[in-house]
Formats: sequence, structure tokens, C-alpha cells
Amino acid sequence: MPKLPRFLLVGLTLAVIVATSLPNVPRAWVDYEGVALLEHVDQPALWGTDTIADIYEARVVLNDPLDMYTKRGVAQTPIEAATWTKEQSAPYPPVTLLAIAGLHAIGEALGVGYYGMVLLLAMVFVGGSLVYFWRTRWYLFPILYLNFAYFSERFVHVQDGSYLLMLVVVLAALWLARAGRRWSHVLMAVATTLKLSPVYYVRHLRSMPRGIATLYVVILFVGLVLPYFVLENYLYIYTFGYGLRGEWDDAAGALFVAGLFAVVLAYVEWRRPFDLEDRIGWALVPAALFLALKLNAPRHLLIVLLVPDKRGLRNVAAAVGLGLHTLLPSVVAFGSTGPIAGIILLGGLLVHVRDIGWATVRQDLRRLFSAGHRRAARG
Repeated sequence: MPKLPRFLLVGLTLAVIVATSLPNVPRAWVDYEGVALLEHVDQPALWGTDTIADIYEARVVLNDPLDMYTKRGVAQTPIEAATWTKEQSAPYPPVTLLAIAGLHAIGEALGVGYYGMVLLLAMVFVGGSLVYFWRTRWYLFPILYLNFAYFSERFVHVQDGSYLLMLVVVLAALWLARAGRRWSHVLMAVATTLKLSPVYYVRHLRSMPRGIATLYVVILFVGLVLPYFVLENYLYIYTFGYGLRGEWDDAAGALFVAGLFAVVLAYVEWRRPFDLEDRIGWALVPAALFLALKLNAPRHLLIVLLVPDKRGLRNVAAAVGLGLHTLLPSVVAFGSTGPIAGIILLGGLLVHVRDIGWATVRQDLRRLFSAGHRRAARG
């Protein structure tokens, strides 16, 4: 396609992003009253729920980092207490809470507040994604972002600051991978300490250079294990997350589906020419799929599918899931968007399996079971 239509379509997409985002900016940050063309835009009065929780937790950490999971040293404001309990406020790993506190401190110093810093993260992620798409498959940007209403609400009002932190780090890892830099592995370790979504990436440990692999393990240990010995009540964030929604059978069912998906993905990665960029993007899917199914919250999957995919499948899965809900809201409930995206992703992997050849698949399975029998006999 000639460049002019590309520029026009991308420009239209950016205009849609801005238009759908403006009504989600709270008056507490900027009030449109008296601003030409914007004064009649209906704005929420206060910060979104995640922003309220993050600001409280930032104050806790800045007051005393060792209090980040006990929260004894700082009282909640009436609005914070009415929105979340202390336990519910930002139950994230330590690296995430330290980053949130840092953003809050920088935002206050610059006069834009924590809200402004998270909004900047969203802009960096979308802008960086646009550049990546432009250099790979430019049309994926409008396919993914022309329907921006849902993500506008998540990133501009609710904000999802913890996810945006992780997404920006993963995007940086993607750019390093595109440049052939092995430090992308290190950024994926950092991303895992921010949010557990990329935890599947640990399976690539053996393929990393020894020094990078060692650093990867050290980062995971320091970010996720060491806090158990240092921070009181640290483990509550994991038990709290498990008990949010659903019973043990919901968790078991979600684990089975996500585990099966991970097995198919691992096989496709082994047999097909998946490069480092592919592995970075797909690494977020299995854990996100588990969370989406276990918590009945499609956002956990849809958000990670925003990470650019030069092959297109992951981004198309998110666009189709959300698009069907937007076009047919009475037929396709929002809760169905996650399963729809998951089915598309699995279907795409099965196409890869078909291309590998079912004879090869059967042969690989026979070898796997034969190796298992030999190990059992030796044991």
C-alpha cells in the first residue's frame, strides 16, 4: 500500500485513541471547564480505582519500605478506605511497589502526580508499539487500536499501572531482541518480577548464555524469593490473589487449560522457526490465560496481547475478541472476549502443528514416551 493511505489510517487510529481517552481523564488531574471544544466533555471526578490503591501504597512504601505488606505506618484517606481495604490495595511484588513509589515521587516533584506518570507509561507503550508495527506489519496497529474504548478506560481512568510497567519493560525487551541483543533475557526477568505474566519465559533458561542465565535466575530470586525472608506478610499477595474469585475447581480447570496451551506452545516453539521476538510475546500468554480463566477477568489476557506480534496472531486475537463484543454486545458478552481470544490463539498454534505434520508429531510423542519408559526403568 502507498505511504499516504498508511499515514492516513494510522493518523485516524491515533485520533480515535485521543478521542476515546479524553473523557476518561479525571477532573482531579485536569478540568476541561473553560477549555474550548472540551468543556462539554463528561469527565470522571476522581482517579480510577487502581490509581487510588497505587497512590496509597506509594505513600506506604515511601514512608517505610519494610511496611509495604503490613501497611501499619500510613492511614488511608476516606476515599482510599471507601474504595479498597489495606489488603486489597496494590497486592503486587516488591519490585512493582518500589517502581510505583518511584513514579509517585517523580510525579509529585514534576507536578504531574502519579496519574501523570502512569499516563506517560501508556503513551510510551502505545508510541513504541506504533514504531514497532510500522517496521513489521503496520496494519496491525489500526486493527488493534481503532477499537480503543476498553483500553482507554483501563489505561486512562483505571490505569492498570502495574500492567503498564510490565508492558513497557517487555516492549523494551522486544526491541532489544529485534536488535539481536541478549540483554532482552534480563529485561524479561525484570518483567517477571513486576508481574508474573511472563513466568513461562523461564523455560528458555537453557538456551541463554551462561552468564545471562545466571543473572536471570538471580533477578528472579531477589525479586520474588528473597522478599519472603525480609518482608513481613509478603506471601499474602499470593494467597490473596488465589482467593479473589472461584473455588479450587475453577483454579484446577484454568490450570489444566493453560497448562495444555503451554505444552502445545512449547512444542511449536521447538519445531517451528520461532525467534526471540516470538518467544518474548508468547511467553506472556500461558499465565495470562490462566488468570483470565481462573478470575473470569478477560483483561488479564487482553492486556498482554497488546504486545506487538510481527506475525500478527496474538494482536488479531485481541482485536477479534474485543471487536465482536463491540459490534454485538447483546450476543457476545465481555466475559466471552477472553475465551474467544484464547480459542483463536490455540487455533493458530494448531495450524503450526498441522504444518509440522501429524506424522512428525506422532513420532515425537513416541520418542517422548519411550524416553520416559527408559528413565522409569533405570529408576
